[in-house]
This record gives sequence, C-alpha cells and structure tokens, in this order.
Amino acid sequence: MVKKYLILCIAALLAVCCDKEDRKNTYANQEALIDSYVSSLSTDYTVVYNDGVVRVILDEGGSRTLQSGDSLYFHFSGYVFSHGKGTLFATNDPEVAAENGFVTDGKAFGVKYGHSALVEGLKKGLEGVKEGEHCYIIFSARYGYGNQIMSTLPKMTPLLFEMDIDKITRN
Repeated sequence: MVKKYLILCIAALLAVCCDKEDRKNTYANQEALIDSYVSSLSTDYTVVYNDGVVRVILDEGGSRTLQSGDSLYFHFSGYVFSHGKGTLFATNDPEVAAENGFVTDGKAFGVKYGHSALVEGLKKGLEGVKEGEHCYIIFSARYGYGNQIMSTLPKMTPLLFEMDIDKITRN
C-alpha cells in the first residue's frame, strides 16, 4: 500500500515538473517568435524592451510621459499574436470594431497606472509611453494570462495590443 502511494506521489511530481518545463519551453518559443517579428519590422520604428515585453513605437507621442500614479486613457485592439496581428479578441477602437463586427461605445479606456488590474505585459509595455503615442505592445503568455483560459482566449496565448495613447493626466 505504501509502495503504491509512493509511486503515485512520484508520478504526480513528475507530471507537475514536466508541465512546468513545457510552459517554460512554450514561453521561450513565443518570445523567439516575437523577437523574429520585431526584427522583421522597419528600422524606422523605435523598439523598447522591458523585461520580456516589447513595445514597438509606430508614431512618437508628445512630451508628456506616463509616470506611476498618472491616469492613462487609451484606445486599444487586442490580438492573439501570430507573427504579427493575429485574431482580434477585443477592441474599443470604433474603426477596428466596425471593420470586424465588434460593438463598442468608442470611449477611451481609463486606468490609474501602477494601481490598475492590467495584465503584467501591459503594465510593463506601457511603462514610459507618451501622450499621443501609437504603438504595439507584444508579450508571451508568461506576461499575459499564462496557463489560464480567459474569456475567448485559450491558455498559453501570446498577445499583441495596438495602442493609441489619448491622454495622460497627472495625479
């Protein structure tokens, strides 16, 4: 009886270790694909790396830079990353919504930076953005929802957010 219990415990431990190793490999593969995609973009764009999250600045913003505690208002389109924009899963951009059959009120999304419930990839990606900036924020599932299913997103999904930073308000 003890022998069977011990064998079951070892098997369970091995399954957990293998699962964890599989996730690490998936993250690494996603990050390599993101790096490959970013390398394929025009050299006219500025690329900012922040601890595994990439921000590609498509249009520079103004002089006001986001700081912790500031309120941030933006329009976004969220895509499942697939060597670029993949499948759209959410947006508050009226043009993108209309083109893809989504419904939105078109209002900018507002958060207090540093105190919001944004996924880690967005928190890291938004660091240092400027008012008026248009950018992509791209990250692996490590900085997104990881091994969780979130709404229509499958688990282990890399994400790309196209962001238009409308306004930054000092608090």
